[in-house]
Amino acid sequence: MTGIGGCRSSGSITADTLIVSGKGKLISIHGFATGTDTAYVTVHDCLTQGNCTTANMVGLLYVGLASTGAAFAEADMHGVYFRTGLFADVTDLSGTGTKFTVEYN
Repeated sequence: MTGIGGCRSSGSITADTLIVSGKGKLISIHGFATGTDTAYVTVHDCLTQGNCTTANMVGLLYVGLASTGAAFAEADMHGVYFRTGLFADVTDLSGTGTKFTVEYN
């Protein structure tokens, strides 16, 4: 179906992972936490965790405590261009139940 806009999703991410290799645009990041879980994800234009630096970070999202109303979060990345790939670096601050999705095309 040509001419129809859209994007791809990483699916549920709970740990460091390579999302895609190659060029594209970062569209958005979504996060959800339950109970006392809190975490953040940094998305980098690289292929491995060892290559993640502040210089190649293209997105960041923090998800906070459900009790404070911060259990859901979304960041619109406005089509930030990446050249090498997208690598998600997940950092759990408390618990391990936080889930993220990264949308790109």
